[in-house]
Amino acid sequence: MDLFLLVIAAVVVATLVLGVRIVEQQTVAIVQTLGRYARTLTPGLNWIWIPFQQTAGKLSLKIESVPATVEVKTLDNMFVALPVNLMIQVEAENAADAFYKLKEPHEQVRAWVLNTVRSVAASMTLEDMFKDREKIVGEVRTVLTTKLSEFGYRLEGVLIDQPTVSLEVQSSFNRVVAATREKEAAQQEAEAAKIRTVKQAEAEAEAQRQRAKGLADSRKLLAEGLKESLLEFEGIPPHEAIAVLLETNRIDALREIGKHNNLVILDLAKSDATQQALMPLLGGLKRKAAADDHTDKSA
Repeated sequence: MDLFLLVIAAVVVATLVLGVRIVEQQTVAIVQTLGRYARTLTPGLNWIWIPFQQTAGKLSLKIESVPATVEVKTLDNMFVALPVNLMIQVEAENAADAFYKLKEPHEQVRAWVLNTVRSVAASMTLEDMFKDREKIVGEVRTVLTTKLSEFGYRLEGVLIDQPTVSLEVQSSFNRVVAATREKEAAQQEAEAAKIRTVKQAEAEAEAQRQRAKGLADSRKLLAEGLKESLLEFEGIPPHEAIAVLLETNRIDALREIGKHNNLVILDLAKSDATQQALMPLLGGLKRKAAADDHTDKSA
């Protein structure tokens, strides 16, 4: 009897000891009872019924990286290698789905990424893929978030690197971009030249208007000066007064011309007849001026 009790006690102790399971942090364990899913063990100290229950496997709750390189054909018939990196994580509450439904989760995720990226890239040009990678990121996130949730996974992030093309395609693409930039630069230069020409024409037109205005003002002042000068010749015949003024203007013009070096002055208007006609008139003007001075002094 005592031996039987000892055997029973030994079996109980062995069952208790052997049934202890310690699960690490950020890890869950799947427990099966006679080959069927029973429950999920959380981090810490756990116990299962031995030999009826066993640990079928463990799943990490850490975020995992799933890299993939997708070969795609763009709308403009360019073949591009697109590096994609997904961040996925097992949902603790749906760990059983992640353990039983997906045998090779990384490979299946890559297959989903491949189909999704190819469908999006088919509607984009090579330049669009360089400029608008967020469009691909959004589409991949939308599709994979729904799919992964069905299998106990959560999509934490989608990273898409710069598309990679062959050296020949890169060289062609650079030439196209350079040609486009040169075209834009030529258009800008032409526009600038047009503006300069227009502004120069406007400036010349304004200068012509100012010169015309100045000439008109000068002629107006000259006319007023001649009018005042004629008033000084009271009692003198008009043709003689005009002859004196013309001679005075001629002398002033010769004086201005003489200020410049290396000029030869040919005075064709001057003649002895003109000088003889002017001498009596000039003498009379001098006598009149002297008489006016004497009168002023006497006063």
